[in-house]
Amino acid sequence: MSCGTQKNKESNSVNTSFNSKYSKSRKSFEGDLSGQEYYVLKTKIEKELGVKIPRGKSILINYKQYGSNCFSYGLSRRSKRDIAASTIRISSRMSKEYNAEDFFVYSNNALNKECYEDVKDYKLDSGFFKDLIFTLEENCTAFFIVKPNGNFLKYYGEDYFTEVKNFLKE
Repeated sequence: MSCGTQKNKESNSVNTSFNSKYSKSRKSFEGDLSGQEYYVLKTKIEKELGVKIPRGKSILINYKQYGSNCFSYGLSRRSKRDIAASTIRISSRMSKEYNAEDFFVYSNNALNKECYEDVKDYKLDSGFFKDLIFTLEENCTAFFIVKPNGNFLKYYGEDYFTEVKNFLKE
């Protein structure tokens, strides 16, 4: 896996510090989908990812994107690679423990994109997730969980597994 330094005109404006600007970029949204809304969303996600999600399982989408706040963007190649592997390991363990199916998606303009391109667990977003679910680009990492009962949580920010665990165990 090659996790070189991504060069683009936007990279100069990325905040890589845990400061007030970064703190403000961390956002969470909770809500409930009706049974029909859940079914339609689940069907669209299955089609987009080319999978069949078992009935009764929560769905966890780990998402990487461009964001003007990205602590991991300033890290070394090795640290970026380690974070990508750790995200898969932790998410998979939690998903097994809390009856969820987890997926790893990155946008075409994701910071650290090169870290995800060669990892079989990560899939490139066709624009579906960016347009439908992850509409804010203030932070480079986000997740979306929807439970079979329609409860959902969308969170923007790095180091989010405490939020994932707390929501899944409710």
